[in-house]
Amino acid sequence: MMAVMPARRSVRILLFGAALALLLAVGLGLYALRDSRARVIDESTDATGWKTLEYEGVRVNIPSDWERLDMGGCDFRFERWAPQGVSPCDPDAEGVAFYGSATFDPDLGPGVIRNDGEDPKIPGWEGYVYAGEFAVHASSNDRAVVEGILDSAK
Repeated sequence: MMAVMPARRSVRILLFGAALALLLAVGLGLYALRDSRARVIDESTDATGWKTLEYEGVRVNIPSDWERLDMGGCDFRFERWAPQGVSPCDPDAEGVAFYGSATFDPDLGPGVIRNDGEDPKIPGWEGYVYAGEFAVHASSNDRAVVEGILDSAK
């Protein structure tokens, strides 16, 4: 024969379950509402013509005319900033990107390299450094821009 649970205990279990469900719903709602995009935190860094971005605890200086790219229509989505007119889905185009360091698989070690010039659409210089949970990758036809970005990443 099955024992019947006392009514008081059933009510406590139901209240506990409802409270847990409410906390979980609130937590997931707040997580979904957070803005995970990088934000400009300083329009006038020490160097004229640059601005500072902060993305999930990582700060980096970029040229002041670069803007955030909308990666919504791309196969891969990550935080990326570049000069106006750069195609958001072209991974070889000029700009800076924040890749999760756990899944970043580079061909070479960190630092700045000169591209071979075989493809004129690929910027002449690129490189990356690790900062926080990210590999910050920068590319440009100007070596000083790539070095400035990578040197500032922290």
